[in-house]
Amino acid sequence: MKLEHEFYKLPLTFDVNKLAEEVLSLNEEQWIPHPDGFVGNFSIPLISLNGEQNNAFNGPMKVTPVLSQLEYISQILSSFGEVFGRSRLMRLSPGTEVPLHTDTNYHWYKRVRIHIPIITDEKVIFHCDEKNVHMAAGETWIFDTWKHHKVINNGKTNRIHLVIDTSGSSKFWNMVSKSAIPCEGIPAKIAAIHLPFQQGKSVKILTESYNSPVVMSAGEMEGIISDIINEMHAMPSNNKNDVKNIELVLKRLTQDWRQIWSLYADTEAGWQHYSKLRNYMGNISQQFNENIVATNGVSIAKVLQYCVLIPALNNIKIVN
Repeated sequence: MKLEHEFYKLPLTFDVNKLAEEVLSLNEEQWIPHPDGFVGNFSIPLISLNGEQNNAFNGPMKVTPVLSQLEYISQILSSFGEVFGRSRLMRLSPGTEVPLHTDTNYHWYKRVRIHIPIITDEKVIFHCDEKNVHMAAGETWIFDTWKHHKVINNGKTNRIHLVIDTSGSSKFWNMVSKSAIPCEGIPAKIAAIHLPFQQGKSVKILTESYNSPVVMSAGEMEGIISDIINEMHAMPSNNKNDVKNIELVLKRLTQDWRQIWSLYADTEAGWQHYSKLRNYMGNISQQFNENIVATNGVSIAKVLQYCVLIPALNNIKIVN
């Protein structure tokens, strides 16, 4: 998600010793490699598709058996009162890194990633665009995933974070607006709240049931396309004529998509029509000038593909 600043330190702290105790109780075989094969990157799913051991984004998210065994981490998740998507423990080995990348896809378009460091070292540095921070154990951070970011572990121990995905309610974003922005020297506007461990405390963890529409609604598509158009205009280096032509193509996509939506909404009768339009737009987007980019440097064609075209139809088998 795009944010006004690179990093925010939220006014929430947690019991470092209890967190470490729970994490270190887990077995080595429970850590699974990063899906992209990044060296030294491992995770343990806590909230996942159907509560199983996977890294999927789409579909009903449920608490995994591992999270059910972690009493304090369950209390932390419950304390937010937010609806969570895929959430994990993430481990980074000494001398390795999370490579430089940007999260440009539908899942991240309106979701933020909360980091709660559990085990770390002062030599673990998180980079986002031109800013960098060390996230200390027991703190709570969010960052701008739209911009290029990476993590380097130059320490001598495994870095382990609790990492939580959420779109966030108005209550959450109100807290963010009062959080510290360390890279800008802006202090928090409210005092930090510490959540201690409470033996036997009852918890309720809210997880996403609906995160991937069968068919993207006309209104949602118009909103994302409008943002993509603004991204093009925000880059002075983009050729103005190319931007104008691409903008026209994208607006025509939303107009035609709304016509189909008005006839069929997300019913099966419209699927073949949506599929035909999406395939047509996919072919046209391959002709976009690859030098026309968004503010994060990613080509507009790629942004369109991952934020609109791929998620526009989900789990649909088209029968001709």
